[in-house]
Amino acid sequence: MIIVKSRFHRTLSAFIGLLILNLSVIAQSWAADGESGWQFSVGLGLGVRTNPVMDNKDIPLIILPQVSYQGEHFFIQNLDLGYTLIENEKQQLNLLVTPSYDQIFFNEWDISNFIDNSSFATVAGGNTLGAKDSPTLEETNRSINKSRLHDRHMAALVGVEYSHSIYDLDFQVQVLQEATGYYDGNEVRLAVSKSISTGKHNVKLTLGANWQNAATLNYFYGLPESESTGNFSYQANGGLTGLLRFDWNYQIDERWSLRFFTSYKHLSHSISDSPLVTTNNVITAFAGGVYHF
Repeated sequence: MIIVKSRFHRTLSAFIGLLILNLSVIAQSWAADGESGWQFSVGLGLGVRTNPVMDNKDIPLIILPQVSYQGEHFFIQNLDLGYTLIENEKQQLNLLVTPSYDQIFFNEWDISNFIDNSSFATVAGGNTLGAKDSPTLEETNRSINKSRLHDRHMAALVGVEYSHSIYDLDFQVQVLQEATGYYDGNEVRLAVSKSISTGKHNVKLTLGANWQNAATLNYFYGLPESESTGNFSYQANGGLTGLLRFDWNYQIDERWSLRFFTSYKHLSHSISDSPLVTTNNVITAFAGGVYHF
């Protein structure tokens, strides 16, 4: 196990070094010819992501900036960094560094307030859809002292991403390992999507799933005895969260477009059974205009 972890960390260090080298080359190239593969846009509108964690407020979505860069091999998509190993008309294989997102439900303000991260993975007000039916839930929540809970940090996940297009469907899988040393977990993200373009309208439907192992879910949703009162400690197993998402875009002109998206995540039983969680789903929605620089 020690040898495997040592090899992994050496691979991670080499990958990060490769990313830094590519950033340096990009900066030099951009400075030399004034051209780049950068794209910037900002969405302004109204939206919200419901929060399943007890007593925590829903997350407002008002400003959604998007930053991307596409080079010959290196790419950036908001908080994702990657390096393309194989690419053709039908498939692509990338090395990927991407953040975890479960910590957003435990922080009052987080980068998620400005990033659309519901792809793998809202309506204002309290969420009652799919609420847990447990007569002892309210009593359990009142017995938890949230000041005793450990901090949930945003972790860096490192792994591979494979995409394949067939019969007008796009398939994607990410196999990821936590690399910042917070919980040493792993997860697998799956998605299949279908895009339909008609004139200035573009619609995309996505069905996805995210499997997370016990180490990951315990870090975010577990309740060890040292942090609980009474007999309300909880240890999570691995679990699978499902996703259904709808995206709509309308291009007004070369600078402006309209955007609407909504998604529904059905949380795994390992998450929804936690005493920290009061519902089994997360709903996200946003509507607004997007300005493309």
